[in-house]
Amino acid sequence: MTKNIKKTEKFWLLSAKDNFGTAKDLFNANRYNFSIFMCQQAVEALLKAVYIIKKKDRPEFIHKLPKLLDLINIDVPDSIDKKILKLDAHYIKARYKEDRFNSKIYNKENTQSILKDTEEIFQWFMKNLKLKI
Repeated sequence: MTKNIKKTEKFWLLSAKDNFGTAKDLFNANRYNFSIFMCQQAVEALLKAVYIIKKKDRPEFIHKLPKLLDLINIDVPDSIDKKILKLDAHYIKARYKEDRFNSKIYNKENTQSILKDTEEIFQWFMKNLKLKI
């Protein structure tokens, strides 16, 4: 693995951790739509890091979590796959759609659930791929 690839892998892992920390901070500030968006960004960065680890190359410029997971070509449990799919829906909706102001979607309870899902996604990848951030 080249030095640049290793550096890029580290960048994406640190970005994943930073984005997840930001999601937690936004939750504490009651900014639920942006908290969930940052969960999506955290998982996107994590999947891009895994892509680099597995493919020894930079990932495509895409943001769709299921597509990234498909490109990585790794078997994940259905429970993790469902959490990733659920989170993917918020990439656009949490920022650009009228739903971003819908308190039936972006509320404390739903955001706590998404934060928990994101934590479980991270834990699965960290444990099964022996990742360290």
